[in-house]
Amino acid sequence: RKWILFLWRFINMKKWLTVVIIAIGLLATAISQYKSILTSYAEFFTVNNAISGADAIVVLSGGKATRIPHALKLFAQGYAPRLFLTDEKKRNIRFVHLFSTNEEIARAMVEELEMNVQIKTVPSLKKGATSTFDEAYDLLQLSKIEGFNHLILVTDAFHTRRAYHAFQTVFEGTEIRLEMSAAQNEIFTESNWWTSDQGISAYVLESIKYPVYLLSSRNAAFIRND
Repeated sequence: RKWILFLWRFINMKKWLTVVIIAIGLLATAISQYKSILTSYAEFFTVNNAISGADAIVVLSGGKATRIPHALKLFAQGYAPRLFLTDEKKRNIRFVHLFSTNEEIARAMVEELEMNVQIKTVPSLKKGATSTFDEAYDLLQLSKIEGFNHLILVTDAFHTRRAYHAFQTVFEGTEIRLEMSAAQNEIFTESNWWTSDQGISAYVLESIKYPVYLLSSRNAAFIRND
């Protein structure tokens, strides 16, 4: 019986030793390959499938320093003849006059670049969008009025997959073609986002926001959007 017990313990010890060795091996691999793992993680959130020939380029609110210049570049390259901005809800009404609107910033960039492009804002159904879903519903209404068939949506790279899902959900049942164009910035990209506070904030939060969007077709009831 002692030999049997000893043998049993020895076998169990070998099993645990094998598990520990495998775990150490996986950890070592993860550490040595962390750059490619983190890059692949970030690349999952990027959708970049825009092609020329669209009716309009639509810049989603936020990221003024990245999204608007990228949209103007697409316009200059002939991706679409019209450029629109979504209308975000204004914050702190008392001091709102002290801050430039998206349209004012876009016009200033157009003037600086000496471009000939008209900038228009998508009318909002609720006096300013508070989420990507709101922007999608606003654009759907305008698309029906204008008769759009093909639209390019511009937003930051980390936001493209969530935005794409939101717009596809809202535009479901229509024949309007939606494409994404990912705007990059000078601070972080998919290949180095973990080296800056802004990059970490963007991708960590996106891993939370994206699943929430997957569960809804409009603003989540348990998240305050006003």
